[in-house]
Amino acid sequence: MALKRSDVLITRPCSMDVYRRYRATGLGWGFLPEPDRRGLPPDEEMMRDVDEAHRCGAKFQGRVELDADWMGMIDYDSNFMESTVRDLNDKPAVTWWTHTYKGHPSYHYCTNAPGYRHYLMYQLQRVMEAGTDWLMIDSAIPTIGALNARYGGCFCQHCLAGFRDFLKADLASEDSAARQIGVLDDFNYRDFLLSRGYDDERYRAEILAFPATIPLAREFFAYQWAEVNSLFREFKRYAQEFGEDVPMSSNSPYYWAEFIYAVDAHDFYTNEMQYRPPEEEILPSEAIYTFKLADALNRLVAITGVPRAFEPYRLRDRPGHIRLWIAQAYAHGHVFMAPDKMWTLRQPGEADRWYHSKPGDYEALYHFVRDHGELLDDYEAVASVALIFSNNAVRRYLGEHLASGHLGGQNRSAPKTGLAQACLALSAANATYRIIVAGDEWVEDALLSADLSPYRAVVRFEPSHLTAEQEEKLLEAGDRLITWSGADHLLQRVGQDIQVERARNVTVLPREMPAEPEAPMVVHLLNSNYDPETDQYETLRQFTVSLSRRMRTGSVSQATMYAPGRHAQPLEWRADGQEIRLVVPELDMWAILKLE
Repeated sequence: MALKRSDVLITRPCSMDVYRRYRATGLGWGFLPEPDRRGLPPDEEMMRDVDEAHRCGAKFQGRVELDADWMGMIDYDSNFMESTVRDLNDKPAVTWWTHTYKGHPSYHYCTNAPGYRHYLMYQLQRVMEAGTDWLMIDSAIPTIGALNARYGGCFCQHCLAGFRDFLKADLASEDSAARQIGVLDDFNYRDFLLSRGYDDERYRAEILAFPATIPLAREFFAYQWAEVNSLFREFKRYAQEFGEDVPMSSNSPYYWAEFIYAVDAHDFYTNEMQYRPPEEEILPSEAIYTFKLADALNRLVAITGVPRAFEPYRLRDRPGHIRLWIAQAYAHGHVFMAPDKMWTLRQPGEADRWYHSKPGDYEALYHFVRDHGELLDDYEAVASVALIFSNNAVRRYLGEHLASGHLGGQNRSAPKTGLAQACLALSAANATYRIIVAGDEWVEDALLSADLSPYRAVVRFEPSHLTAEQEEKLLEAGDRLITWSGADHLLQRVGQDIQVERARNVTVLPREMPAEPEAPMVVHLLNSNYDPETDQYETLRQFTVSLSRRMRTGSVSQATMYAPGRHAQPLEWRADGQEIRLVVPELDMWAILKLE
């Protein structure tokens, strides 16, 4: 069984007491079985970890590692240098890890190299044979040099040969001549670029430009993209040899276009996000876009903060703010992994640093989730507006921001495209919306088959970077088609479905079961009136939430409020043909209203 909205995941292997304290249903980041080089667990230790999780009723997600286990490849394959990512100067790419092993730095290996693929599948075999239930592909930025300008590749012998074969199948002879490739049997892409004046610096500066400026860059991406997607599907296929239905996730930062790998092979995502301390931001904003794009891909996310996100809380303990991260994720229909013990930082020559929660910091939130799974599972966000996601637009944004230091997979901040900004503006206004993906050769297109009739507005962005066929599809919306010019203009056109009176900084998130129109509607309330000095929330009392009848056309016979640590409470309410008015007697940080 794959991830559910009411699941509670522990981030890393822990004691049985921790599983039970949180009433956990799963483990998100299981260690990989590797040799005991630095006190890390070998196969037998992982099997013990799996057994303890199972004894606590929790699923165990083992992982195949694509960057942190660079040492394992050195031990596994004596010819490991043949598998390293190579830049235009044929130099091996080195990752962000600063330590060395057996005299070698932390090489990045190319997933097109047969030796490295053998090692990845060897990892997968050992992970599954340890008895794990779910499989995660960790640090999911394979062939990183080819898809990330930071590493300037990959021009290893395997990529050069594979690209040559790709061109043979893809290019007609006249195309080959027009590009001055010559005889394809002898073609070498590295030599081709060097002969045209490209050096490593120029290549890194231009490789992600969109449209492509480097000769054959579009074809090179097409080759690498096909290979990466094939690898992910092979991970999924091979995992099924060890169980009837093994769900697979990855921590691919899918909000960047070059990392939306093989969505069809993913059952969910296990992801890290850049969360910020309260002095910078109370209610996490980038997480909103992350959750909404996951909805558009029809995938759930089990999320946590990147390591550095927890460092301010190690230095100054403020669990109250992290509670809002947790509540926000579940209110959007996703899962925030319990931050019981979180690695925060490693400096060269220094010991690792850790954030440790205290008993009582977060258990009540997770018990609330477990006690009220029926208010979370199978519910989807209500949406009156459709926002069109153009993968081509994200690719262009990426290319335009290369010079400003975009770091590809190590950039865990979402791109600040017009779409992302619209998501945040509409969320701040408590408007309801859904993203629809207009794909390209990289990502499946959901727009062309989408039913646009349920939405009161369909919003495109300018420049749209849509194809003519996609633009024609949008014309089905008629006068409901709007080019984005700000939230105020849009809300003047479509109206406001949600109003909050006598309270401020309240996020309202209505959710429904589309397949069961008579099922109760649930409405999540998040209170972001938070004081960083006291780590407390201002309790809001006796305020009103009004919902347009367009959101709930069925009858309403009662309304009930559920909140962590509190008994269910009936609400005072009134409904007419225009709206449903709900009086909220008291809101601490998070509550769920149930209308039935």
